[in-house]
Amino acid sequence: MVTWMIALASYFAVGLVLIFIGPAARLRRHEHEKLGWQAHDQPWQQILFSYATAIGIIILWPVLIVSAARTEAASKIYFDLLNPRPVEPSAALDHSISDIQNRYSNSLPFEDYREIVSKLPWTDREHFDSRLAQLGYAVTDFATDPQGQNLAVAVPVLRIGMPFALTRLRGRADSLPAQRRVAQNVGELQEKRHAEPSRRGRPYRGGNEISLDPLHHGLSFRLPPKPDDEVWEFSSSQDSWAHLAGRAGLALVRERTIIDAYITMMN
Repeated sequence: MVTWMIALASYFAVGLVLIFIGPAARLRRHEHEKLGWQAHDQPWQQILFSYATAIGIIILWPVLIVSAARTEAASKIYFDLLNPRPVEPSAALDHSISDIQNRYSNSLPFEDYREIVSKLPWTDREHFDSRLAQLGYAVTDFATDPQGQNLAVAVPVLRIGMPFALTRLRGRADSLPAQRRVAQNVGELQEKRHAEPSRRGRPYRGGNEISLDPLHHGLSFRLPPKPDDEVWEFSSSQDSWAHLAGRAGLALVRERTIIDAYITMMN
């Protein structure tokens, strides 16, 4: 009888300790903080939750400790997937860059670019683009002007993901509006609508006035435009739109090279 009572007391003592340390304790604190955000005006729910989880850990700690450890490990894996650690480039990348420098002076065809990338480990692809951009290389046969003439594009422009053609000149960069700040909340939106009577009665969605004009919110290029740079609208082929892979947007052109571009419409 005494032995049984000592064993039971030891069991509950371990559970009591695990309320404050270990994976079950960390999970309990995390859930308590989350409940605090959801029920900040009902403290009795937090108190009830704290007592219930504490009693549960004391009684069922052999099961809960394993479950909490698995949950913690899964959360860490999920966090690592969302925030991957940078991977160092492989030796194959240096060989590919050296080969490009030997074969091409300052530009390479898009098909050759795709062939080289297909042979690289996927962890090298971002490094590959970065190295090409640093060396000042451009890619041809990816974009054309309205007359169908080939235009070179900077390597970051390939992120558009689909060959395209320039369709309409919108003007020089220094003649177009800079990026407009969009209202962040209802109060700002109401102030904006009262300040601009001409906009009253026109539809808004999520604080943004509905518009299909890619210049509606001004320019959003990553690179700072120069005064003589041209801003063009672009679009992928009609076939790409028919197959729900269309892309359209704005391109920044400098001396017949597309140095930056971003998508404003896709399907």
